[in-house]
Amino acid sequence: MRSKNFVFHLIFGIMLMLFIAVVVYLTAKCDVKPLADTEYDKTAPFENGWHTADGTPLDAGTLRKINSVSSDDEISIYNTLPTTNSGDADALFFRAKNIFYSVYIDGEPVYTPEFGESVFYTNSTGTRWNSIDITPEQLGKEVEIRIRAAYKTARCGIDSFRLGSSGGVILNILKEKLVSFITCILLLFVGVLLSIADIPINMRNQKNHELLFLGLFSICVSIWYLAELHIIEFFFDDSRLVQMVSCCSLMLIPFALILYLNAAIGFKNRFIFPVLCGLCTLGFVVSWTLHFLKIKDIHETLTLSHINVVIASVLLISTVIKSTVQMGRESGVNIYLILRTVGLCSIAVTAIIDMVRYYSGQTSDSAMFMRVGMLIFTVCYGSSSLENTINAVKMGAQAEFASRLAYRDGLTGIGNRTAFEERLGELENAKDSAPVGIVMFDVNDLKYVNDNLGHPLGDSMIKKAAEIVSGSFETDECFRIGGDEFAVIMRGDNIKERCDKSLSDFSARTERHNSTPDNEFRISIAHGFFIYDNECGLEHITDAYKAADEKMYENKREMKARQSTPEQYYSELRRLRTERVK
Repeated sequence: MRSKNFVFHLIFGIMLMLFIAVVVYLTAKCDVKPLADTEYDKTAPFENGWHTADGTPLDAGTLRKINSVSSDDEISIYNTLPTTNSGDADALFFRAKNIFYSVYIDGEPVYTPEFGESVFYTNSTGTRWNSIDITPEQLGKEVEIRIRAAYKTARCGIDSFRLGSSGGVILNILKEKLVSFITCILLLFVGVLLSIADIPINMRNQKNHELLFLGLFSICVSIWYLAELHIIEFFFDDSRLVQMVSCCSLMLIPFALILYLNAAIGFKNRFIFPVLCGLCTLGFVVSWTLHFLKIKDIHETLTLSHINVVIASVLLISTVIKSTVQMGRESGVNIYLILRTVGLCSIAVTAIIDMVRYYSGQTSDSAMFMRVGMLIFTVCYGSSSLENTINAVKMGAQAEFASRLAYRDGLTGIGNRTAFEERLGELENAKDSAPVGIVMFDVNDLKYVNDNLGHPLGDSMIKKAAEIVSGSFETDECFRIGGDEFAVIMRGDNIKERCDKSLSDFSARTERHNSTPDNEFRISIAHGFFIYDNECGLEHITDAYKAADEKMYENKREMKARQSTPEQYYSELRRLRTERVK
């Protein structure tokens, strides 16, 4: 069977490799220009030719960084639209960041964006993509953009000027950011998956929730990345809300990371965790307090979030390195130690790459490699955390199983004496008036069977007795409290009637066994019953247990008086078997 399965596995592997090879070959051979490129070719750059009112030229870099303008001043930048129209130059497309602006053509206002208002929103407009229709009559005319910066220090600017089909520009931007967008979605999916996985794992036992905190960390990072990609604005017009989401998710990132590190690895110094959580909380409170007091909005206080992110990142690297070294010394190299190392290296290396790209002027997507590193880090650490959590659950399940064994009789599977005594104690402490019925049982002839027929047959006799007792009182609590002694605790209404009915069933089951041909032993069980209620005259429930036990011994004496002795019974049983053989 295994060889046949191997053949099928091999066939499927070959089919899969052929499929991949065909896809790669056809992709390489395809020289048809994608629709995004085709539409983008219908546009033309429009970043050159911009100047101020006094004729000072403005290059693309200056337009992207309008930091020298006071937030109370307004400047205008000018350019001239082309005089000819190829049929495609039907719109002026650009992106604005943290500025208020209006567009004029030949001195006439043609476009002033509207922004949502809320007490939660920043003073800035956020990042907004704009498309202004150009009519044939406006060709060759002067275009003016009046700009007022939202902040004095934060980055403000305007870029991505294109003339032509705005749809082509949008398709090209989406194409350029597609890999980054998919990475963010994958990171968000992994975060949600880890958070959900924490629920069933920790439902029964209180664990450390490291999967949950890693998932929340991934979710916060992915939301921040998605907001910073600036493509959500194509589908959602409220740029101020997107900016607020970006700021708030950045505030939550270091807090979630600290919670994860504490749950997954822990801090040797017990003051580190509360201090770091306090810093994150303080930054959050200070930012929103200044925001609502209209002193500085949350975008202007992002420095606090950046400081917390740096602290959490340094803590991440130092903690993981220490933990990795310690784990390597204690348990040697293992797959999960390797995963943690790979995750740390990926996020560190990609952060360095993006830092170099940022300071070299490549700011169109300043976190492109970092997103991939973050995804690798989350997957690696998620796998390690999942393994640790599963092991913890296994240990918890084993402890729970051992706990159950402590209250179960190993031979019969019903409750043991410990469980019986604890149940009596619970009922004693309940202090209510609900009646309790106690039925005691004692198996006759067990010593004779053990001594003369062997302990295996004696064990079978005990198991059969437990089966008869528990089967007759199946809705009640049954216990084996000694070698040949059983007890049943009854609760609820009509205990006397229920007990009589169960004892009738008990007698029928016993008789049915004893009348079965070729049975190896006789079942003879004495019983006694007592109800503990307000009218019984007893103070404690243990007194009722003793009263039931006394009645059981009375029944035992009666049974021995009318039954044949075990010597007589088993001697007669052997004789009958001998005769049947003959």
